[in-house]
Amino acid sequence: MTRWGASIVCVALCSLGCGGGSRSLRLEDWVRVGVDPRAEAEAIERALTDAGWSLATRREAPDFVALAFTRDEQRAIRLVTRRGVVLALDSHELDGLRIRHGLVSLPEPPREDLDGDGRPDLLIAREEADAPRCLAVVRVDEEGRAASLPIAGDALATGACASELVDVDGDGELEAVVALRWPELAMEGEVPAVEAPLVLSSEGWRPDGLPATHRDAELAPRLAALERARAELDVPQAARLGVELAALAHLAGAAMSAQVERFDAALAGMVLSEAEAARAAEIRGAIAAGWRAPDAACATPSGSCDGQEEQEGRAR
Repeated sequence: MTRWGASIVCVALCSLGCGGGSRSLRLEDWVRVGVDPRAEAEAIERALTDAGWSLATRREAPDFVALAFTRDEQRAIRLVTRRGVVLALDSHELDGLRIRHGLVSLPEPPREDLDGDGRPDLLIAREEADAPRCLAVVRVDEEGRAASLPIAGDALATGACASELVDVDGDGELEAVVALRWPELAMEGEVPAVEAPLVLSSEGWRPDGLPATHRDAELAPRLAALERARAELDVPQAARLGVELAALAHLAGAAMSAQVERFDAALAGMVLSEAEAARAAEIRGAIAAGWRAPDAACATPSGSCDGQEEQEGRAR
């Protein structure tokens, strides 16, 4: 090696810390694995914008950037971490005609840390016509890995999902609220519906009875409305409220006999027409049979009966 070449090497090494010993050579200070999420997100935004998409929402946290795009009736979401794009959702297939993930979006979350682990999470929503929106929660760890946090709406009804995250009992934790409807148990258009909160655990949001404050908040207005309906001789409304009160008892873990009694009490002493009496008997039988609709199609958002017996056993 020439004297000039040796001098260059010495200067280079001294610039790394050999001229005074203030610091040692650490390769990890220069080695970078992965991407800069913000720079990568900007590149994705430019590419999709050039393809005719418009940026609708941007969510940014220390470890990720999430982008939601629209193009006519189409929707797209990209979640970018140091690992690159770790989640890609598209409303339609590439032909723009067939549905893939549906109308997805990034709604405003009630708080950054949704699961209480001290790290920001991503809230995703999917909209459907004539149905409550469905929410999903995505965790991103320190290494940039993404994983969904389960919301066990199916434990209440096949195909059911959470439509909002709310602290229903004031304990500081968010419950996942599942909207349940029983159109098959309606009388003259009065469709029974209740909201059931799922409780946060280390495994996600799962059914665990009804928090006392939520139970009371759901019961009180229905009992008052039932008293008015009975005074006005409004049988269809009384029947709807009876189903809802029975459903709340079901969600709280009451025995099947207690659930049926709730429905019977709502109509007790009222004068029913022949058609109303026949319909009430059908509804009562559906409740007693484990919340099966009179035509044997379960009263769930999907209409499927799969797993209904198991769900009934878990609720009791």
